[in-house]
Amino acid sequence: MPLDASKYYLLRASNGWDIMVRRGLGAPTIISGGARWDLVERPRRKSMVVWKGEDPWRMNVPVIFDGWIDDKNVEYDIRRTAQLLQSRGDRVPPYTFRLDGALPVSGGVWVMENIEWGDNVYWRPNRGSGVRMRQDATLQCLEYEAETVLTINKPPPMSIQYRVQAGETLQSIAAKRHITLQALKDANNIRDGKKLKPGTLIMIPPSVGAVTGSSQPSKGHIGA
Repeated sequence: MPLDASKYYLLRASNGWDIMVRRGLGAPTIISGGARWDLVERPRRKSMVVWKGEDPWRMNVPVIFDGWIDDKNVEYDIRRTAQLLQSRGDRVPPYTFRLDGALPVSGGVWVMENIEWGDNVYWRPNRGSGVRMRQDATLQCLEYEAETVLTINKPPPMSIQYRVQAGETLQSIAAKRHITLQALKDANNIRDGKKLKPGTLIMIPPSVGAVTGSSQPSKGHIGA
């Protein structure tokens, strides 16, 4: 049967548990989350609105674990819901869950931040010990956002200055620096590099290929 969203919520945990609970007496409410904005003042002009990012939603959902009408023990559902607050072991986060029903935030994946248990409780004796047939609670849900690893790209290599030594030519410098002769000419706006005065400062572009005695990169080889 399809879920009657006017009466029930269906909690579907990532471990395969499906827990049906009644809607509580109060409406679900959004506590926090959504876009964050800054107002940037500008002299003699209207302030500028700057978007800073977005926070996960926090939502309180009143529910009732109700087995009174059907004479059903709800202790098992209560324990399973409470276990969503606990880690499954060392370095392992708690389970996530989805929540279906009439909610201000639909879809998404949640984690259980806290559960506030109410006092609307009906007990039924069972061989000397009581079991709950009804229990109200407020599920404090936090929208789950998976952890990501921040990667920082290295900046592209930059050209460096080089002082020509006695006896060096553009061709010998290009071979020594593992760059093409043409790249070295282009970086220094030089057409004929046969005659270089010792002490001249030239720019060495980033290494793009290992070449000796050629103005074109070697085929099939990429330098470091």
